[in-house]
Amino acid sequence: MLNWGVMGAGGIAYVFGNGMRFTDTGQILAVASRTQSRRDRLANDFGIPRQYNDYADLLTDNNIDAVYIATIHPLHAEWAVKCAEAGKHLLVEKPISMNHTETEAMVNAARENDVFLMEAFMYRCHPQIAKMVELIQDGAIGDVLAIRATFGYRSGFNPQSRLYNREMGGGGILDIGCYTASMARKIAGAAANELFLDPISVKGNGKVGPTGVDHIAAATLKFENDIIAEIVCAVECTYGSNVIIYGTDGTLTIPNPWLPSSPCRGARTPLPADTTFPATQLIVQSSGSREPTEVMVTVDRDLFTYEADTVAAHIADRQAPAMSWADTLGNMQLLDAWREEVGVVKS
Repeated sequence: MLNWGVMGAGGIAYVFGNGMRFTDTGQILAVASRTQSRRDRLANDFGIPRQYNDYADLLTDNNIDAVYIATIHPLHAEWAVKCAEAGKHLLVEKPISMNHTETEAMVNAARENDVFLMEAFMYRCHPQIAKMVELIQDGAIGDVLAIRATFGYRSGFNPQSRLYNREMGGGGILDIGCYTASMARKIAGAAANELFLDPISVKGNGKVGPTGVDHIAAATLKFENDIIAEIVCAVECTYGSNVIIYGTDGTLTIPNPWLPSSPCRGARTPLPADTTFPATQLIVQSSGSREPTEVMVTVDRDLFTYEADTVAAHIADRQAPAMSWADTLGNMQLLDAWREEVGVVKS
């Protein structure tokens, strides 16, 4: 049983709190937030016994084994390093940091202090990804040739909001483009019987707003196995969210790539103990068939529960294959290159 401390008490921390209701691998022992109302709500709704108004107090609590960092992006690196130095295992919300340099410092701190570290790409922990890899490697669509991954929604422009404020880590690439980048790298890797591949070429374009962050961005990637990927993200328009993998013998579509099987994601109150979790599907369209084949993936827990359980299962290894240190470093390097191509000044 891992005793978790949650750093930050915003919306994603609430989702994690709900996800922890369906696991027997750990419990949330403490929450730290500088906003009392959020801290009180999280603690009261999920029966969290300890509250701290200073993040540093989590570091001195000897009963805390692991810290989930759910703060805004610019605070991730500083507090992850401090947590590692205090001997706390780490699950850090995506993007793990603001740039590759910060990420290297976080990985080095985890290595030097012998603690677990994983970037919180929860979708990577879901059985849907294992099934996707299995289908690719079994040749369900032949050889993979191309990938298209999108993630976009519309949020009204507010220069002070987290999404549009450069100092707060705003912009679509950091917020959701990181998903599309990590998925393309995962698929290209699966086609090569590797956990992931880094692209050998990144070409990007996009719309940068008056606050210096990207509102809409696209990139074309090329991998060493000649797979081409198109990745798109947007916070200014409802672009849609799906993944299509094109092969020599058909296509593999993932209609719900980022948030499968997650009642927790939309819940505003604690979910009941008898909550059921919906199956998700992948669609194989073979070149020689008119009708697609639906491949159902059944689950027994929430997406965010799978994430917490992944940490617990690999804590002794200090990193998890769902999102290893090398994987995270490569993804952040890609995001840096994408932002540079689009014309976003690094924060």
